[in-house]
Amino acid sequence: MTTASESIFVRFWKAYGGFSPIFKSTYFILAVALNLFCWGLWSEPNWWDLVFSVIPNLLGFTLGGFAIFVGFGDEKFTSSLAEPETDPTTPSVYREFCATFVHFIIVQVAALLLAVISKGMYFQTDWPQWAVTAIKIGNVFWGAICFNVFLYALTSVLAIGFHVFRIANMYEMHHQMIESAKQELKVHEERRAALAQASHLRRRFATMIRDRRARIK
Repeated sequence: MTTASESIFVRFWKAYGGFSPIFKSTYFILAVALNLFCWGLWSEPNWWDLVFSVIPNLLGFTLGGFAIFVGFGDEKFTSSLAEPETDPTTPSVYREFCATFVHFIIVQVAALLLAVISKGMYFQTDWPQWAVTAIKIGNVFWGAICFNVFLYALTSVLAIGFHVFRIANMYEMHHQMIESAKQELKVHEERRAALAQASHLRRRFATMIRDRRARIK
């Protein structure tokens, strides 16, 4: 691994927040709960076929959501998200959003790779009975872990949907703030124009009064 790739990974990991957000995530906890009800799937071989049929479509959906985020909004909106925080060690909002999408992509790719490895390692041969028993027990634990990653990849689709919706809300707030600033500027300009017109009328009135006084004299 090159130094550049290490730097990118470290920046991603810091932007995402490390392991803590994963284990505290509602979607991860939901995946663990669902995994308990899927005993009949991952306790037997060929569970990986379900992963092969689902994950590629999810990965495409995630990449599409990432593309929507990158191209969403205008230049001012993107610049406001990428504006650095006061603390230089704190990542910008834009980098945090990107790190979240990258995390979901990593989870889905991991689920697919685990399914490939599991299918590749599944074969039948003559083993001693104790080895067969140990392998069956190991397969159960391995299947539980791999299928939990797969379920986390599924629940992360909900997170991606809410993620895109959160971005849309932020863009709406950004647009409303711009429109409000434009309205305030328009009111200010109208007020300034009204004051200028009032000042002009006062000067004309003062000139008219001076002219009348001159005529009286």
